[in-house]
Amino acid sequence: MPERNFPVLFGHSKIMSSITSGLLNPLKWFRAFQFQRRQKSFDKSSFDLELYLYSKILRNDMLHYGYFDNPDIDPVDLSIRQFEDAQVRYARKIMEHIQNKELGVLDVGCGMGGLSAMMLAENLKVEALTPNTNQVNYIRIKIPGLGIHHMKFEEFRADKKFGTIINSESLQYIRLEDAFENVENALAGGGRWIIADYFRTTDMAKHRSGHQMADFLRMAGERGWKIVYEEDISRHILPTIRYVYMYAERFLLPLKHFGFEKLRFKKPWLYYMTESIREKADAKIEKELRAVDPELFLNEKKYVLMVLERN
Repeated sequence: MPERNFPVLFGHSKIMSSITSGLLNPLKWFRAFQFQRRQKSFDKSSFDLELYLYSKILRNDMLHYGYFDNPDIDPVDLSIRQFEDAQVRYARKIMEHIQNKELGVLDVGCGMGGLSAMMLAENLKVEALTPNTNQVNYIRIKIPGLGIHHMKFEEFRADKKFGTIINSESLQYIRLEDAFENVENALAGGGRWIIADYFRTTDMAKHRSGHQMADFLRMAGERGWKIVYEEDISRHILPTIRYVYMYAERFLLPLKHFGFEKLRFKKPWLYYMTESIREKADAKIEKELRAVDPELFLNEKKYVLMVLERN
């Protein structure tokens, strides 16, 4: 064998030796078991990695889809500034429906506090709520004048009544029965519940996030709620979904393919040993892509801005 191959083989043997010694070490197995238990008990809502990532890309402290006046804009023409402008436009559409301002607003699932900050700038009384530790710490530094409740909405017990309660892309994470009950407990008579979120329109949806619209409407009617304003804004949030889908197809998937093939040619043994990991990664990517498939979204879901009042 040519001498120039000795360092490569030696390097491989060192790696294999390290992996083998780790697999045969009882202490390593015990620590791995402890780590798995800690991770399983980890509450994702206390530190959402996806939302943290979005907050680093977009710098206006908003984490929603935004509202684009031109829903047919080509995703290749979009800039970060256009995304941020669309998010501000979305927030203003919500704020147009606030009433009973003297009683204040509760922003449920406030994200990084962008909507709440805009309301504070308009001299509105605002309190925000999020279970996310990262968001709470960020808001306390960035928006010190904003009252913040660090908890899930299901755990919230209001000691006052609000004139308006807002769920902006947060209702989907809350059990419907709990959402109705807590809003009813915290909302003043004559108050408004503003919801901006997507709902599933079919039982056969391939991506199961979001409540069933039929379930929400049935429960609202049974509990004496009336929709006083409703706007289907599905097409106006679609540019964001199209952009994410395009980015995945043109950058993320080719990079994944490049990385796997590079591994296959450079480290065939490692490529072979990680087959199950790669299969799980592919399955996860396929699932996430379904969530941002524009056509699938329009076929299965409806994004609405709703204003409700109690009869």
